Amino acid sequence: MDYGNSGSGYMNTSFDGSNKSGSSTGYTRKPMGEQTLRPLTVKQIKNCEIPQDQTFKVDGSDVTQTTFVGVIRGIQELATNYVYTIEDGTGAIEVRKWVEQNETAEEADARRAITVDTYVRVNGRINSFSNRVTIVCHTLRPITDFNEITYHLLDTIETHLRFAKPSHGSRMDIDSTSGSMSIMERVAETIQTIGESPEGCSVDQIVFKLKGLYTESDIRQTVDTLQQEGVCYATIDNEHVKSCQP
Repeated sequence: MDYGNSGSGYMNTSFDGSNKSGSSTGYTRKPMGEQTLRPLTVKQIKNCEIPQDQTFKVDGSDVTQTTFVGVIRGIQELATNYVYTIEDGTGAIEVRKWVEQNETAEEADARRAITVDTYVRVNGRINSFSNRVTIVCHTLRPITDFNEITYHLLDTIETHLRFAKPSHGSRMDIDSTSGSMSIMERVAETIQTIGESPEGCSVDQIVFKLKGLYTESDIRQTVDTLQQEGVCYATIDNEHVKSCQP
């Protein structure tokens, strides 16, 4: 599922909503593991744990970037940003989208075309001020295929169960023999080893490399999990991935 129109799911946007470039401004990009794009419901977002270091936790795991779907119930237009009230059936939350200074006429028209009662997918960063949880939006786009809403809800359920109720006897989580590598470690290592080209490696190559150790279904499920956890990312299409590790 394409969570946005940025390709890999990682945004070159600073955590205060501006577009600062890396080293010259003193802005430090957070570790890759803290930039994982996690599917959530509004209720999960609003009920997240908020430690003093502003590292939000859902199901006991760190969450920085999130993606969710909902319908716009209100829009407030300000000088430098738009504030959307978005509801998904589990609750409503405020989403702030900054207006780019170099916004083109086409981009402005597309933004204004998103009106109240439009179903949208939001990619953004969880933010908290005075114990009030909001979203700083990176991308917001209309939903054109309503199957995406059902897919997202199933995705949030599966992800919640994976973190809240670790599976028992799953080949993804248990080493085949004591002291050996898990399937996630082995697939991640394979992606890093054979995916040195700009387009990375194909899933078929990974399946062939690990033939006899794991089933194709287990390998493909592991690749999906590694992408969700920020270990690798899709390149030229959904069948090619590249490791995030140097």
